[in-house]
This record gives sequence, C-alpha cells and structure tokens, in this order.
Amino acid sequence: MTDWFLAGENEADAVASIASGERSFDEWPHLSVPLRRAELAVLHAALTEPAPTDGPLPPGLLAVEVDEGMIVTRVPAPVVEALAEMTPRTAPRVIAAWSAGIDHREPDALGEILTELAAFARAAAETGRPVLELAPY
Repeated sequence: MTDWFLAGENEADAVASIASGERSFDEWPHLSVPLRRAELAVLHAALTEPAPTDGPLPPGLLAVEVDEGMIVTRVPAPVVEALAEMTPRTAPRVIAAWSAGIDHREPDALGEILTELAAFARAAAETGRPVLELAPY
C-alpha cells in the first residue's frame, strides 16, 4: 500500500512520522493507493519518459522512517502534470501500457485507480502543492 499526500517537501519528516503513529493521515489531504512502489513506477513510465536513477535510493527521496521501513518521496512533477491532464480519451493507452508492464489481468480495476490518481493530481495542480508519497521500502 502506498499513500499520496498534498504536502510540501518541508513536511516530509512529518509525513514519515505517520508510520510510527506520531502524526495522523488526517493532517493532510491524502489518497491511499492499493499498489506497491514498483507498480507505480511502471505507471510513471507509461505517463512520461522514465527518469534514470543514480543508485539504490529512489529519486526524490525526502525522508526515511527507518524503524517502520517507510520512505517519503516526491512524486515527479511531470507525472503529476500528466495525471492532471488525463482524459477519458488518453486514459486507455496509459491503462494498456501500465497493465502490460505489471502483468495485471484487470485493466478496469487499474482504470478506477487511475481515475482516483488523476483527480488527486488535479487537486494538487489547483492548489499548487506537490504530491508526496509514503511507502514501504
């Protein structure tokens, strides 16, 4: 499970502390995504050109909650922008590429998740806030 938050980069440590129970999900607008980071990385690639990584740490790493095994990263701006611009006309191509990339047998379920992610990205675009991701590492 991965969670997305509308939160500033300066709030990354606070978002990470949700894993230890120190902070609450309700402190920020958030979306729980029933996917692993690897599955979301394939979506990122379907939406944009994949960004190269320089090592074992994920790009955009902002905070680590070591005891809980959680990290906070910033969802790349081009991914958020592409999701915010998603339309019913462009979604089927993305769903097909994403589904094939993760060997998912239920494209309709991915379509529902993509719709939720797109709505969340539009909210981020409207408020001008970045999207932070809290996920296991």
